[in-house]
Amino acid sequence: MSAVDDPRLLDGEPPAKPAPTAATGWLGWLDRGLRRLVLLTLMGLVLAGIVHILAVLLIPPLAERDAASAYAALGSGGHAELVTPPPAGLPALAEPDPSSVSAVCSYDLGAGPVRVVAQTGSLPLGLTLHRRGGGVAYAITDRAAIRGVLEFVVMTQEQLDERLAQDEEGETSRELRVVSSSPQGLIVARVMLRRAVDRSEAEALATSVACGAAD
Repeated sequence: MSAVDDPRLLDGEPPAKPAPTAATGWLGWLDRGLRRLVLLTLMGLVLAGIVHILAVLLIPPLAERDAASAYAALGSGGHAELVTPPPAGLPALAEPDPSSVSAVCSYDLGAGPVRVVAQTGSLPLGLTLHRRGGGVAYAITDRAAIRGVLEFVVMTQEQLDERLAQDEEGETSRELRVVSSSPQGLIVARVMLRRAVDRSEAEALATSVACGAAD
């Protein structure tokens, strides 16, 4: 039968479209999937770029907010200085405890290792070492004191290697050596109060922590 004889054409009806084959449907689905994948990938790249730019812009202010940067000038005289309440213009330590007294002593290992010495008393005492940029590298309490004294030496890995090379062969060093991954940091001395009247004693104990150049 010719196209002229097709009654659908005579009545003005368009010819029916051929039914899609399985191959045509599969290719269409694949094309739509690839387009969606490309779009999602582009959106992810744009979002990652925005996050990266924001992170770069926020690094300086965030770095200045960590404790080691904020208190870098404290303790330069060789003894810890009180930060409860915080000195004028300086932020409070994270999560301040009203039942404790804190003092800090900054260190810079650029000139060599730093020795930290703390006398224990009747009130609980703890020392923590904070790296510049954030993070606690070491912590110790008065339970580890020897004859009423907590003592350790803070140094870089390179300085530790030098000390180990200088140690007498066959002898074990008695000093406690703590490696700091950052040349700058902060020693935080925290004394717990049992009663409100203990504050003056706690302040004296916290500020008695010495931090100076190691021999």
